[in-house]
Amino acid sequence: MRLPDGPRQIIAALLAAAVFAALYFGLLLQWFVALALAIIAYGALLLIIQRRTPLDEIVLSDRVSAADIDNAARLLSDAAARITKAADGLPDAAPLQDMATHLTSIRAQILADPKDYRPAHRFITFYMPRMVENIDAYADLSNRATGPARDRLPGLAQGLQTYGQVVARIDQACMENDFAALEAEVEALAFQLKRA
Repeated sequence: MRLPDGPRQIIAALLAAAVFAALYFGLLLQWFVALALAIIAYGALLLIIQRRTPLDEIVLSDRVSAADIDNAARLLSDAAARITKAADGLPDAAPLQDMATHLTSIRAQILADPKDYRPAHRFITFYMPRMVENIDAYADLSNRATGPARDRLPGLAQGLQTYGQVVARIDQACMENDFAALEAEVEALAFQLKRA
């Protein structure tokens, strides 16, 4: 049985307390003997009830933890959903929809291969949240702007299209990482087969 550390210690302590009560009140042992045996029981119970490893301690690849991958997947999913929502109703929605598609692709690649997290890490944690905020602000301005203010929107839309190019490059970098790994495996296996 594996439990998180807190519940594991509580259960072991409760069972050790029951052992102490049974020894002290039931068998009428001296309190210090009952306490010593209860402490031994507590230690034995901690060995029997194993600790479940938290996500942030599970290392998948190159010091990337499962918590990192889980957090990155959540952030990418949220960003893709926000961009898709912001793009609804905009006349220039296609580049934003394309950006959301690339974010979904990056998420899938990171979940499939944790090594893909490295090329995208800085983007996901630092740049992407700002990018999504800017897209949300652009969508809000597009809905509210009137008169001469609307003339400034095409310039902003052009700036947002550069975001899409960066996201596409990161998606490609994750794909290249997979290709490089597979090419190395194929080359190594081919070399081994030639020697056989």
